[in-house]
Amino acid sequence: MAISSIFSEMGIAQDSLPRPVTSTYRFEVGAANARSTYLSPLRYSGTLWGASGEWMKAFQKNPEHLIMTFAGGMNYRNMLNPPHSARMLGFDARFNWGLAYRWRMPNNLQLAAGGLLDINGGALYLTRNGNNPVTALASAGIDLDLSLSYHFKIGKLPILITDRLQLPVLGGFFSPQYGETFYEIYIGNHKGLAHCGWWGNNFGVNNMLSIKLDFGRTAMELGYRYDYRSVYANHLVTRTAVNSFVIGVIPQGLGLKKRVKANYAGY
Repeated sequence: MAISSIFSEMGIAQDSLPRPVTSTYRFEVGAANARSTYLSPLRYSGTLWGASGEWMKAFQKNPEHLIMTFAGGMNYRNMLNPPHSARMLGFDARFNWGLAYRWRMPNNLQLAAGGLLDINGGALYLTRNGNNPVTALASAGIDLDLSLSYHFKIGKLPILITDRLQLPVLGGFFSPQYGETFYEIYIGNHKGLAHCGWWGNNFGVNNMLSIKLDFGRTAMELGYRYDYRSVYANHLVTRTAVNSFVIGVIPQGLGLKKRVKANYAGY
């Protein structure tokens, strides 16, 4: 039986339930690769380290069906070219805010779909380049946000499994002209730097599959994340990809083990 139906039978109004914030703090490590033809035709491969935080809450207006999310994170990449003769470093940060409409379904399933305002910034730095050593990474736009979660128990331990997919849909991004130096941009050559992004020239996938173990006062998250982004403009291609292992801590738990009724965003 759905949770909303149980609450209705008990005479509890969803709007009157507390709306706790579910905070998750994550660290991840994994394999990364990048190719930027502005710097080099070669693909560089190496390791990524990242840290992020996410805060989810049932929205004040229509809390039964709307979920509000805010998240931010930073990544560091350390990569080498195929003959291991040159090093590329990567730094980037991401911030997003969004709303999703959820459906609480039978058999402890929850489906959510919505949109995110996604802002990204960073750089790829090729240490051996003297003239143009940096590719600037800057974009902003609207992402499609989809998730499916299922919760169950093993013994007395509540477990929540979630798969979340984010796809950039429409936005804008920065790209210089082919061979254009940042000095030329600095002295006033600003034409053709901003581009409208869509799936044809700015495709991306950010998918995370996770399992959360709710111990009550705190919860633990283990997950796998795949993040791919491809940008094409001015005859320049920039592609980055990440396969990483994620470990997270949820300080107040998920609420699956608590007896107090509340409107949690995760299930």
